[in-house]
Amino acid sequence: MRVSDKLLFNTITNSLNKNLDILLRLQTKVASGKRINHPSDDPSNSMKVVDYTSILSQTKQYERNINNGMVFLNSTEQAISATNNILVRVKELTVSALNDTIDANSRVMISKEVDQLYNQVVQIANTKVNGRYIFAGFKTDTAPYSTDGTYNGTYPGGDIEIEIDTNSKVPINLPGYKVFGTATYGTDILGTVKSIKTAMENNDTTTLRNLLDDIDKSMDQLSNARAEVGARMNRLDTAKEYLERFKMDVEKYKGDTEEVDIAKIVSDLSMQYNVLDMVRYSASRILHTSILNFLR
Repeated sequence: MRVSDKLLFNTITNSLNKNLDILLRLQTKVASGKRINHPSDDPSNSMKVVDYTSILSQTKQYERNINNGMVFLNSTEQAISATNNILVRVKELTVSALNDTIDANSRVMISKEVDQLYNQVVQIANTKVNGRYIFAGFKTDTAPYSTDGTYNGTYPGGDIEIEIDTNSKVPINLPGYKVFGTATYGTDILGTVKSIKTAMENNDTTTLRNLLDDIDKSMDQLSNARAEVGARMNRLDTAKEYLERFKMDVEKYKGDTEEVDIAKIVSDLSMQYNVLDMVRYSASRILHTSILNFLR
């Protein structure tokens, strides 16, 4: 068979282009650190990489949910703790006002501090985090408690849930009625403090003595709410630790699938340079024309 110059030239050109293409692919892998830069590089493992990427994206969303939930729960716990401290002070003042050596004017003076403590509880009950009222249930844009102690939040229900894993959700808030109570639910903490203030102003020691029991009930209610918040925080901590380990595993699987073996790829790259040099040398020996120099 007669081999024409054109056929010989095309064969050499194709060989050069093929080797240059391989060299380019190897250089791309070295630059990116990945052996799969296009689906065509490895169709089967490319699909695995897509799946791993999707899983990581969802896992990171779960982590963001947990972090946001922890902000809500931490703020709730702090609010409950602050309210409990206020009730401790209210109880001290109530006991002081029941002292037989205290006269009516002194009780009126004590009531002024109780009034300030009442306002503090209202302020705490209307705590906002990132522009949202944490005790309002679903009505996060509405102050849950009026200055007169009326609850304006979601009732009943009102638990805001976040997804921490597939088909796994955790409430991140406590509606105000579960913490501070209302006139019709639980122990009405604001109502109790207000009644203590009024009893002091009226020098009504009988009512004051009866309200001591309501203060204890209020503190028990706060203790139960704090325990519930603590349980949810523990669950979120556990979920976060699990997600961190899971994410590390998926990242490893993804890396093993798409990342290059640097030692191998550098070796392949060196070998490909040698092959290219051999092709060029062979071409220069076969073709005694200037066209090859042009191709270079």
